[in-house]
Amino acid sequence: MKKKVLLIILIALIVLSLLVTIILKQNNKPFYLEDSYYGINNVTEINVDELNELINNKKSFAVFVYQPMCITSCDFEKVLDEFLEEEKISIYKIAFSDIKDTEIGKSVKFYPSFIIYNNGNMIDFLESNKDEDVNYYTSKEGFKKWFTKYVKLKNDINEE
Repeated sequence: MKKKVLLIILIALIVLSLLVTIILKQNNKPFYLEDSYYGINNVTEINVDELNELINNKKSFAVFVYQPMCITSCDFEKVLDEFLEEEKISIYKIAFSDIKDTEIGKSVKFYPSFIIYNNGNMIDFLESNKDEDVNYYTSKEGFKKWFTKYVKLKNDINEE
């Protein structure tokens, strides 16, 4: 009798873990940004109130977090500009000093960074202090590899 109960519990745990894995994989599927972000490459400076409005309105968008006069931010912005020009994507940018004392600043502790939101939820962000993120900061190809893990490009429509 005890063996049957243990077997049932074991099977239930296996099924539950498979369901959780499936759900998590579905949540990590690449998504499209709002349509208005495709077609032109534009970088729009926003403030914290505008960022919070985008989040509260459950928008899907991307934000470059920079610090004025920071050489590393300028270097990464050149990589971003090249990517945005090629892919015709528009993003927002916000100064790190504007977000450092906010809820977002609890996650994004270093600059430059790049945040991806889907339906108002932060999906991922680059961390400039992580060695594994260095390639994403230094080349258009590296950044594109990271970005497209989460966001579909409009030229991907033909590939579906």
